[in-house]
Amino acid sequence: MVLDAEGHVAVENPTEEQVRAVVLGLQPGKTSFASLTDAAGNYIQVAGTRPWCVIERHRAEPLQHERAFQETLKPKYTDGAKLSTGAGELTLRHDEWFLLKDAAEIFLAFLHQGEFPASVQWRSLNEMLGSD
Repeated sequence: MVLDAEGHVAVENPTEEQVRAVVLGLQPGKTSFASLTDAAGNYIQVAGTRPWCVIERHRAEPLQHERAFQETLKPKYTDGAKLSTGAGELTLRHDEWFLLKDAAEIFLAFLHQGEFPASVQWRSLNEMLGSD
């Protein structure tokens, strides 16, 4: 596994502590996105800053790019709200907003090749990215 983060040197075979620190440390003007990639080229990425973020995953085979979402009883934002990151603005749906602590748990599940939390679901972005 390789942990990459904006403004940081890539870390090969990161520990849980390193992964958690990078994800929980996302903040405006410094590091606003990070990714964790396995040997097969699959990765999970997070963008955002305290407290909100968006999470996506990429699967190399079969080619699939997805965004995480969750059932939200009281959405904090409406569909079309923008999340600003160092990589630019992202337009999100009301159920695609996650707290950084949730992103850290998802990253740790990926690190250990385990199951993602049951509350996390995935929505395909292939059509939007032109890879369908």
